[in-house]
Amino acid sequence: MKDKGMKTTAWLGVAMAALLLTGCATGNREGAGGPVATAPVQGPANPASGAYRWSNAVALREADNARVFYLIRDGAQWNFSFDAEAFKRSGGERLAYWPDGKKLAFVFDHLVSNDRTIDAVPMCDDGERNRAKQGYTLCTSAFSQKHTSGSTIFARTFVGVLTAGTSELTFAGKGAYHQRISQQEVLAALAPLDIDRQFWLRDYRQRADAGTVSGLNDFIRRYERDDPERLVQKARDGLARLGKNASILEAAERGAPKLADYRRRYMPANPKKYCKALKGNAADFQYCEAQAMSLVGALADQRALTARRADVCQAVSKAVPGGGQPGMCQQYSSSHCRATTAPGQQVCDILNRKGQS
Repeated sequence: MKDKGMKTTAWLGVAMAALLLTGCATGNREGAGGPVATAPVQGPANPASGAYRWSNAVALREADNARVFYLIRDGAQWNFSFDAEAFKRSGGERLAYWPDGKKLAFVFDHLVSNDRTIDAVPMCDDGERNRAKQGYTLCTSAFSQKHTSGSTIFARTFVGVLTAGTSELTFAGKGAYHQRISQQEVLAALAPLDIDRQFWLRDYRQRADAGTVSGLNDFIRRYERDDPERLVQKARDGLARLGKNASILEAAERGAPKLADYRRRYMPANPKKYCKALKGNAADFQYCEAQAMSLVGALADQRALTARRADVCQAVSKAVPGGGQPGMCQQYSSSHCRATTAPGQQVCDILNRKGQS
């Protein structure tokens, strides 16, 4: 009995060492406040080789230079997408990509971590593979498969020793087995998609819709010699429209009287005459006479600005075909421009100098 006890103790010691070496159980690393990016497999370590490599577990919120994309299944193939709503509707896969290091990571809703996690490989049962209930996790990923590497089998054997076999037996009836992302399947899905080109095209298209003089000029400089969808001409057309809008506003402002001329219309020659009604109260009368020029002047300034804005708006409306809209210039003169038609919106864009930066 003594020998048997010593043998059991020795086996337990070996088991503990094995578990320490293989990383028996992981703590709960689920990130608070958002999805967590993780890739539980290792790919090629040399990004210069042109192959992708997997990142360590990284919280997406900490990966400022990461870019998120989606793989949406269409029959037997995977399509590349930036559409988060399509991912939510159809399932699919969500990954983060670091272009500089050609590094990839899955972006799961949370990490699977339980007392059955062996060698950083969780055991997933039927309930944990239910995406509708569990969300997007390693257990519900289409790229997740049974993991039976030698080190994991070795560790699982000794878990059975440490727990009198109950660790494996308890979950065997629930279709539970250890799962790990299949690197080969992921790389096969990504091979025809050219991730770098997909991100390049997205940047290219977004820059074409810059909508500002500086943004469109920058687009033309960047892509004039590499313009696969001929968007440079679209950018030039946009610059021409913005230039025309600027010319319309410049002409309207040049044609309107100067603000000082408007002020003279509303500034009485003798502002103190408004103080006569206060002669019965000496203190009020004296205060009114002392402040009359500044008080009446402030009112005149406001009325002058309102009148000039109305005149400039009217001139712009006449320059834009169909731009006249009842009440629009009156509203703009004292607050802001609001339009209900496309020509009216162009008038507002001109007055607000939209895109002129």
